[in-house]
Amino acid sequence: MHIHHLDCGCMCPLGGALYDGFSTGLRAHLVCHCLLLETAHDGLVLVDTGFGLRDMRQRGARLSAFFRRLNNIRYDTSLTAVAQVRRLGYQPDDVRHIVLTHLDFDHAGGLEDFPRATVHLMERELKSAEASTGFFGRRRFV
Repeated sequence: MHIHHLDCGCMCPLGGALYDGFSTGLRAHLVCHCLLLETAHDGLVLVDTGFGLRDMRQRGARLSAFFRRLNNIRYDTSLTAVAQVRRLGYQPDDVRHIVLTHLDFDHAGGLEDFPRATVHLMERELKSAEASTGFFGRRRFV
């Protein structure tokens, strides 16, 4: 098995070191760390997807203005998982499985970029997302 570490999204919210533990300025520097696993029998497995192409190209299509302002997202299509999969010499359809740690946009926003992949998710996370209410709950999940 070969593991590729991918940075699939960059956010710089206000808060600096209070937010990320190391930044020296007013803004923190956060990445969405995803993994691409090359397996011998199951093909490519992607752990989280980061932001998707639609999030990068159509900023307001899915991400709320509140979320965009809060997180100060770096809009760069080259950081999407699908772009990085292609740079590694694969096609999106080569990704056969996606394992999601949770359904926040910065971890699951790229799901639609891999339409043929089987998605694996804890049932509790799915129920939490489906039942989300309130100002933050409705803006948090994919």
